[in-house]
Amino acid sequence: MIYWVHIARSIDRAVLHRERCSEVPSNYTRSDFWEGGWFDYPDKERALVALEQSGTTLQMKCTLCRP
Repeated sequence: MIYWVHIARSIDRAVLHRERCSEVPSNYTRSDFWEGGWFDYPDKERALVALEQSGTTLQMKCTLCRP
């Protein structure tokens, strides 16, 4: 299963999602780390590490898909 981390630098938030979450866009455009964006990870452990290292104040798991 693929996990997604959505980093929104403008609101200082990072959210962890599962691959089939309705909030994950079907056509995503990858952005760089400094701008933020959607980043995919092959397993949950790597996604959690990326979430912790995102540099945002608010780090949370999606309430819809509950990863």
